[in-house]
Amino acid sequence: MSRWRNIRFQTKLFVMFLLLSIIPSLLIGITAYQKSAVMLHDQTERDLNVILAQLNTSIERQINDFDRFSMLPYFIPETFSFLNKPYMTPDRWGAAERDAQKTLIRLMSAYPSINSSIKGLMVYGMNGSENGYLVSGNPTINPENQERESAWYKQVMEKKGGFVVTGIKEIRQFKDPFNAIIVSRLILDEDSQPLAVIAFYVLPDFITHIVNSLELKDVQVTVMDQERNLIYTSDEKLAERFRSIGVNQQSGAWETKVSADTNGKTFSGVYLQSKYLGWKVYMGVNRDEMLQGSRAIRNYTFAIAIVMGFAAAAVSWLLSRGLSKPISKLIRSMREVERGKFSVPGSLDRGDEIGQLQNSYGRMVLRLDELIQSIEEKERQKRNSELYALRARIQPHFLYNTLNSIRMLAILQQSNHIAKLIHSLNKLLHANMKLDAELVSLKDEIKLLKDYACLMDLRYTNVFEMDWHIEGNIQNAAVPPMLLQPLLENAIFHGASGLERMLHVTVSAKLRESDHTLIIEICDDGIGFQGESLKQLDEHPSYEDSSHIGLRNVRDRIRLRFGDEYGLTVVRMEGFTHVLINLPYQPVGKEGFEDVEYARS
Repeated sequence: MSRWRNIRFQTKLFVMFLLLSIIPSLLIGITAYQKSAVMLHDQTERDLNVILAQLNTSIERQINDFDRFSMLPYFIPETFSFLNKPYMTPDRWGAAERDAQKTLIRLMSAYPSINSSIKGLMVYGMNGSENGYLVSGNPTINPENQERESAWYKQVMEKKGGFVVTGIKEIRQFKDPFNAIIVSRLILDEDSQPLAVIAFYVLPDFITHIVNSLELKDVQVTVMDQERNLIYTSDEKLAERFRSIGVNQQSGAWETKVSADTNGKTFSGVYLQSKYLGWKVYMGVNRDEMLQGSRAIRNYTFAIAIVMGFAAAAVSWLLSRGLSKPISKLIRSMREVERGKFSVPGSLDRGDEIGQLQNSYGRMVLRLDELIQSIEEKERQKRNSELYALRARIQPHFLYNTLNSIRMLAILQQSNHIAKLIHSLNKLLHANMKLDAELVSLKDEIKLLKDYACLMDLRYTNVFEMDWHIEGNIQNAAVPPMLLQPLLENAIFHGASGLERMLHVTVSAKLRESDHTLIIEICDDGIGFQGESLKQLDEHPSYEDSSHIGLRNVRDRIRLRFGDEYGLTVVRMEGFTHVLINLPYQPVGKEGFEDVEYARS
């Protein structure tokens, strides 16, 4: 089930359409085939029963004709008188015997002309005479044949005038033996005493004529006698199967399989036993041929199912493509939005749900882009406001101290130092007013810091001394303006406070190649910070707390500009206070700080 969920929507739609089109067609085809096969089998069985009844009636009618033929001697008195006399050899016959013999011969020769299936006949007189006639072949009677001892002859005698018909027997009564059906009857005289047995030798080809007259196309027919001996068949292999089918039943249906070479054939049909003859007639058809019409329906159904499958595949492909293509565009657009690129898919000229969804999504992306841009603009304005506020926080404090120093110096003495002090202050104020540039070069920032150090030296005469260690390859590094001034101010103010000797301040800058980071350090050997003061600085106190405002200003400006991985670190180690600034190294062009102007010394 989970694998089905992960399949593409287009593939799912294609499979569903294919199944929904093919499965009903196959079910209809299979059902139609089964129903039609059953109906065709039942109809064929009913038709075969009708034809079988006709065939059985025709065979019985034909045998019944032979039955009537056997009654003809009753209408010829000369035959009775001839058969009633004791048997005499031909050399002892008189005129009456010769006339009676001629009459008997005419009678026997007339039978084949009445029915062409009669091959010959015999008349066995109770007086020991035997007279026979053969249509073709050697008509000489075989004296060695003891036909009176045969089973059929005894059955005739037992019938006492009744009609008897056998299956196909080998006739050896004449010199040339042949196979024929024996149709016989016992002739009785006026006193109902046995007079003679008349026997007709009937060829079984009359059954072939009857079957051919019915025009049974692709129908197999088999006729068996009372002893289940074969009389007629149109399929020898199939006839062998009938010896064990319907042995004790008068009628019914049958089905059997006959091997033909390597492929077996299945036959089915019906059988019927004649009450008159005792013969059993089997009639059937090849099941494959019988169901050929049903298989045609099945094949047509499969063909229709295949055509419908292709049609459904084409329709499903077009429909799924029409649905999945805009959805795929939406997915790609969503992934672009996830990456921060607000790309809007083209609008669809369709008014269905897909078109409405894509158009609504496009409007949502545009609106979201506008909102994000608005938020970014507000954040930028907020950041600039905070930067300007931080810058503005340092200016009153700086101006107050500087101007106070000028006032005290002017009161205490009249000196040219006042002009120099005012000149340095003018350069700083002028530079501070030109802070519209986002970044300036390290070279210019160090120059401003040196002017500020000169100003502080005028304020605190002989209080500190400066050392500068700036690597030449980083002069063009970009730094925020007025970044180092608060640090130097804190170093002089806090480091020299209560110090009875000269304060040493070192400003150094170098490039750390491993991570391309600019390291700026201001180090002094003054009193430094107490541990509690450093802790307060690290805990991000509020700007309402004026302690260390310069350090916090520098730290926050760096983090707002470059991120939290950069900033300011204060370390007290071995009598030195180290203030470290780490910035990403990036060069800046003249256009980055061209608005900063300096007064000439």
